[in-house]
Amino acid sequence: MAQAAEHQYLPRTSLAGNKTDTLQENSITTDSIRTKELKKAAFSLVPSSYMLQYAGSIGLLSAGTGWDYGRRKQWSTDFLLGYVPKYDTDRAKLTLTLRQSYTPWEIKLNKQFTYHPLRTGAYLNTTLGKQFWYKEPDKYPNSYYRFSTRLRINIFLGQDFSYKIKSNSSYFEGLKFYYDLHTSDLYLVSGVQNKYLKFDDYIGLALGVKLQIRRK
Repeated sequence: MAQAAEHQYLPRTSLAGNKTDTLQENSITTDSIRTKELKKAAFSLVPSSYMLQYAGSIGLLSAGTGWDYGRRKQWSTDFLLGYVPKYDTDRAKLTLTLRQSYTPWEIKLNKQFTYHPLRTGAYLNTTLGKQFWYKEPDKYPNSYYRFSTRLRINIFLGQDFSYKIKSNSSYFEGLKFYYDLHTSDLYLVSGVQNKYLKFDDYIGLALGVKLQIRRK
């Protein structure tokens, strides 16, 4: 009777132990998955590129950082700080730009070079300074100025070429060279209303390079 009781007792202990071990393993696995998801979410907030641009109605020179995303990295959100020399004004100026880009197609030229035949999007640009305003000041007659002097809405079309760096240990994954033809809300309306304006009076050219960071 004692042996029978002992045999009945041992399997129950073994089963309870296996169940406890399984629960602990599942808990560890769940915690590991959550940790990876949190790391992935936090990593997505880190910029994936740096850029330098010449012209573009956001300054003579501008620099910034951006986030590339999408299944083929076809979407890009960029934030840039621009510098405008004083030219014939009393001081130089700074601008801030938020840009959204989309490159729907790509053509692989070889293992390192990729060509994007269409680069398009829009961006908002603001010029810093007390002399610029979003809303028309009271000193002007109503609707005297129909556009804000501080905020510009821009659209653009262009193309780019990407070069992938061979080294897997490099901090940068590749370089992207691009150009954009752009216009703003103010220039576009002026071009439509004033037939004497030439094409280059309301269409501008921007040149830029993006340094793409290797995402490990």
